[in-house]
Amino acid sequence: MELKKLLGRNVKKYRKINGLTQEQLAESIGVEVISVSSIETGRYFPAPENLVKIAQTLNIPISYLFDFKPEQNCDEIWSEISSNLKFLKTDQVKLTAVNEFIKSLM
Repeated sequence: MELKKLLGRNVKKYRKINGLTQEQLAESIGVEVISVSSIETGRYFPAPENLVKIAQTLNIPISYLFDFKPEQNCDEIWSEISSNLKFLKTDQVKLTAVNEFIKSLM
């Protein structure tokens, strides 16, 4: 898959994680909605200053936009979460924080 499509997939993924519409992202970075759509579909590569604005709006480091790991299915994600939680088994403060975060998603 080419760079523009991979980048667009990540922009869309993090936009949805943040609960933003294309319109809201476009307004936040100062572009037209069609530009966000074109970025997400891989037809357009954003200008460097817009990459910075996108990352800031999505509350992520810019490097996350260029992290092109293959998509995981639900079972793979669940397995990774379970493995990571084992490291927190004895840390009540962190487990409580994780639990509160999970409840906030429900």
